[in-house]
Amino acid sequence: MRTLPPLTALRAFEATARLGSVTKAAEELSVTHAAVSHQLRTLEEWIGRPLFRREHRRIIPNEAGIGLLPVVTDAFDRIAARASELRAQTDRRILTISSAPSVAHRWIVPRLAAFSARHPEIDVRLEHSTRLIDLAREGVDVAIRYGSGPWPGLTAHRLMPGYAKPLASPVLLERHGLATTQLPLPASIIASLPLQHEESRDLWRQWFADAGLIGADVSSGAVFHEAGVLIDVAMAAQGVVLGRVALAEGLIAQGVLRILSDRPIGASASYWLCYPEARRDDPVVAAFRAFVFEEVGLEPASHDSG
Repeated sequence: MRTLPPLTALRAFEATARLGSVTKAAEELSVTHAAVSHQLRTLEEWIGRPLFRREHRRIIPNEAGIGLLPVVTDAFDRIAARASELRAQTDRRILTISSAPSVAHRWIVPRLAAFSARHPEIDVRLEHSTRLIDLAREGVDVAIRYGSGPWPGLTAHRLMPGYAKPLASPVLLERHGLATTQLPLPASIIASLPLQHEESRDLWRQWFADAGLIGADVSSGAVFHEAGVLIDVAMAAQGVVLGRVALAEGLIAQGVLRILSDRPIGASASYWLCYPEARRDDPVVAAFRAFVFEEVGLEPASHDSG
């Protein structure tokens, strides 16, 4: 009978030693800092010796930890690879998609029924994460990422521009004595409306500066930390937002939201379909890639980085 350390403790050790940080390990494992620290102590107690040197705010594998790390990493990698192969051999396949909650809610979920109708043999598992995860290590088949790319080890196809524009509900405009026939609005009028923010107030400050309105007051309004929530705020007529047009496209087409100015911000970022380079010819990845390409109007062989 094998005598093995607790697997949860081994996962915590491997992530901490590989990343060099308890905080980063906790983020990767989706647990708390305290939980990782507890698992590290559990493993060290089980083995009977320390595995790390703790220096100020750093945690560094000692000689014993350095010797253990490649063994544990190799074991986990081999388990993940074999499990993936076995999963590929089943009649029903699972497609695991990772994306930020905003992309999942606003772009992926409305299209899942059409994808499932076309590929009833594929079960979809959607994971929400704002972390830049290692797709292969965490068993994720594809991801839709926001950024500039490229990402090492991944094939990335540019799907949609990621810029934002001022968006607001017609209800908000009417409340402030404005009609949709007056669009687009000058920056000075937009500055007079209630503003809502993503991450910080700097984005609006930069947008007004680009529009030639230096010193616009952006001190009011709430700060949100998720692009999808910001669109919900705009729909609720709570203020003008710098919303990502790709996520609000359907709402704009329906007239639920209106673009107040054609001046964009964040034009260097895009939405990308990403997957490990080794999975390019995987049937499940290929099926989802073809579907997404069709949805955004890309040619089947189109890609921008790899």
